[in-house]
Amino acid sequence: MDQDTNLAPRILIAVDDPDLRRISVAGLRSAGFSVSAPTDGDAAIMLAESFSPDVLVVCCHLRAPDGRPLYERLRDSSEQYLLCITDEGEYRVRAAVLLSGADDAVSVPISAEELAARCHALLRRPRQMQNRVESNVTSTLVLGPLTIDLGRREVRVDDEEVATTRIEFSLLEQLCRRPTEVCTREDLLDAVWGPKWVGDNHVVDVHLSNLRRKLDKAAPEVKVIHTVRGVGFRLANDVTDSLEISHAFGLAAAV
Repeated sequence: MDQDTNLAPRILIAVDDPDLRRISVAGLRSAGFSVSAPTDGDAAIMLAESFSPDVLVVCCHLRAPDGRPLYERLRDSSEQYLLCITDEGEYRVRAAVLLSGADDAVSVPISAEELAARCHALLRRPRQMQNRVESNVTSTLVLGPLTIDLGRREVRVDDEEVATTRIEFSLLEQLCRRPTEVCTREDLLDAVWGPKWVGDNHVVDVHLSNLRRKLDKAAPEVKVIHTVRGVGFRLANDVTDSLEISHAFGLAAAV
């Protein structure tokens, strides 16, 4: 993946239909977007803050942890463009989400090409994208003991810097963009090597094994990457548990 993921337009797409998510993510990446695709409300809210997306694409029926529609929760806490997806024929729902502050609304079925075109149309009013380029702001993902600076392409664990290759950094970035999910080898191959990759998918294992050794050397007491046998990889509990604790304290403070 040779595109500059720091300056490429960023899309956060939160949908629970696996086929729609897979097709949309592949299509948006082919159109030049940097994409994060969480499948639950907790991860979507966290990544809306840490991933700094330019466009939020959200299914209308997904819920935030407090029970509210996820798109409302994201609209209240961010200024990004918001595109909502409704079920087929839900014309009144589409009208309602537009009145509540969404920038665009569409019903399924929708092609990846149309979704990408709508995102490009929103970005022709360059609000967040222009601000980020002009001010040279870079995004940093902070996940418990793990910190990833997307602009500098630097990784730190327990404040110890870890030197990574381009592929190792990109693989870790993909895991961090889906912190509550398991990423399959195919997911990681598509994101890092591209959909046209032809070869053994265990190349992912080789690079993650090298990355693990570096992370273990920097912080032996922190496990960052966990292998889910027969499925793929995810962030380890040492990272995700810290996020859950922080989120819980944030909710308590808000009560």
